[in-house]
Amino acid sequence: MTAEVAIANASAIALAADSAVTIGDQKIYNSALKLFSLSKIAPIGVMVYGNAGLLRVPWETIIKTYRQKHGGEKHNSLQEYAENFLEYLNDSPELFPDSAQKAWLQGNVRGYYTLIRDSFFEVLHQTFQEQGEITNEEAAEKLRSTVASYHSKLRGAEYADGMSEGFEKEVRSKYLKEFKKWKDNIFENTPIASATAAKLYDIGTFIHTRTVFSAGVSGLVIAGYGEAEIYPSILAFDVEGVVENKLKYKKNCQKSHTIKSGDDCKIIAFAQEDMVATFMNGINPQVAYFIQSYLNKLLQRLPELLNSENISSEDRKRFSKEVTMLLEGFTRAFREHLQSEHVQPVMRMVTVLPKDELASMAEALVNLTAFKRRITESMETVGGPIDVAVISKGDGLIWVKRKHYFPADLNQHFFANYFRGFNDEKANEE
Repeated sequence: MTAEVAIANASAIALAADSAVTIGDQKIYNSALKLFSLSKIAPIGVMVYGNAGLLRVPWETIIKTYRQKHGGEKHNSLQEYAENFLEYLNDSPELFPDSAQKAWLQGNVRGYYTLIRDSFFEVLHQTFQEQGEITNEEAAEKLRSTVASYHSKLRGAEYADGMSEGFEKEVRSKYLKEFKKWKDNIFENTPIASATAAKLYDIGTFIHTRTVFSAGVSGLVIAGYGEAEIYPSILAFDVEGVVENKLKYKKNCQKSHTIKSGDDCKIIAFAQEDMVATFMNGINPQVAYFIQSYLNKLLQRLPELLNSENISSEDRKRFSKEVTMLLEGFTRAFREHLQSEHVQPVMRMVTVLPKDELASMAEALVNLTAFKRRITESMETVGGPIDVAVISKGDGLIWVKRKHYFPADLNQHFFANYFRGFNDEKANEE
């Protein structure tokens, strides 16, 4: 797991990321790199969270390979930088060969078919407990309805960015034999009607072309400035895999923001967000949810106490309506209080924070999450050294804190070689 923060105002944007990486269910290392420069010359940074790789290729390798090939390019907007990087992921057979793409698809189909099968078996078990027996016709109907439920949900999802109906048909046609193979393998001797089987094949396609992401999704945050931009932007994406040399991803609009004026600012937390939300709102999100939900249940039960012969049904309805209005009023007033007394005072200060204070605040928010994990019984899924970078229009990407797995004084050649390829190319152009 991870805790990452981006804080932006009109003068700069600060990025901070912890170093914890979880291997399996219990093993945690505190040395992972999650914050990188995307370009050797442009003011662009990138953070990753969630899955540490794409099709088993580490994000560090992907980003640094891209930087070697495209690190000297310039684009007018951050959106163009992001599109260029995403296009690189679309067209990198050396990173994502056909065998890796096929293995990813097979794993997804196998996992999703297993999920459907287990849901079907659970329905059969419940029916058998209720009736004591179940006929073949009833079992077939239960399977049909189970598959239809998953099919309807997936079919209603939007296409992932860059995907289309035509591409979806191509994927279904090419991998139909694989879908049939895994259907027979997972469902074994279970009789499946042709219409139900067709929906299973659709499902095998939908999970690779629609905005349905598994637990293996990666979060990708690209932040900084384009050549023609004077204010910073943050672009966030959910990225899962590559099929037929096409990246499955979706822009996360809720986690993206562009500073539009001198009095604009933004604080965005990624991955584990609870402590940042607690700091900003003055209350833990789970506590706020408990208060509102419990109060809702309490007030909704009050009309039952007036279920007396002396009170007319019209009075009970009127009372119920008044209770609903009171609850809505409380919720509205509660949110306004959090905004005026907690959120807005912080945001007013963030608007005018200098670069060094932006960096300190971003680091502190990540450290707050790490501290909470360290002193509670939960696993320390946030921790280790915190990498911090500040990106501004004039100075570019500046590392405030940056860990290395090697002693810097013993590896001066690493720093000397950083710009070597770019400088040679620039000299040739001149």
